[in-house]
Amino acid sequence: MSADQPIDVRDMAIVHQTFRRSYQESAALVRADPTPSQHRVEFLADHVDFGISLLHHHHGGEDELLYPLLLERAPDKAANTEHIEHEHQEVAEHIDAVSAACRAWRTAPSAETGEALATSLDDLNERLQQHLDDEERDIVPLAAVTLTQEEWESLGRHAMAAIPKDKLGIAFGMLTEPLSDDDRHFMKSHLPAPVRLLSPLVIDRPWHKYRDQLRNGT
Repeated sequence: MSADQPIDVRDMAIVHQTFRRSYQESAALVRADPTPSQHRVEFLADHVDFGISLLHHHHGGEDELLYPLLLERAPDKAANTEHIEHEHQEVAEHIDAVSAACRAWRTAPSAETGEALATSLDDLNERLQQHLDDEERDIVPLAAVTLTQEEWESLGRHAMAAIPKDKLGIAFGMLTEPLSDDDRHFMKSHLPAPVRLLSPLVIDRPWHKYRDQLRNGT
């Protein structure tokens, strides 16, 4: 918690990798079939809703547990911190737009409502990429010398608590898929020992089944 001994904050950029790719992939999957079956519509709509809920809770944790501490303890950086925190409001507007477009597609699937959903995902992705760049450049290094390790790790616990238990394996599979072996090992090292031991059953199996349906389902 000092410039000489910063805390470990590498997990933020790791988590961001999932957000950096998720919405672009979702848009491509929606566009892949302009006339999908109702089953496919329901599956993809659930996937989109799950993906934006993860981002919503991720930002909610930062708003509650990260930004107030930075503003309190690093007042000299307050203007920049407030600017990047305000970006959450802009991202939230895009999340709301995706949610509305997804609801419209689910209710009345067509080429038009599908393209509207894909476009809203593109817009979210474009705005989000810049925000994640800003946060990784300015906020994460500041947090490394401002927060304690326990305070930092509370962000991850907050995010995990918001995920339904039956989707934890899928969420962790989504998180670790794009990672290098080193980063994947790092993230798994934070899991409880019983979960690490049973990860082939409680993470890999449900994630692989979900992934196959996501990318190859009809």
